[in-house]
Amino acid sequence: MQPSNRRVGSMANHPKPSAKNETGDFAKFTNFVRRLVAVPHSEIKAKLDAEKLEKTRKRKAVSRASHAKD
Repeated sequence: MQPSNRRVGSMANHPKPSAKNETGDFAKFTNFVRRLVAVPHSEIKAKLDAEKLEKTRKRKAVSRASHAKD
């Protein structure tokens, strides 16, 4: 048996995205990504370093408090 050379119209079965989805949801996503990428690396790094320093200070304070009971 030889395969048929007929093309099946499979593209006609795919639903077309609605115009609302293209403008509404995609626009929100695009806006979010643009704002996210606009934040400078130095600002993100400074916040991460500050959080890390605060966590280590808290750990040291808890560690001292537990030793004081002994």
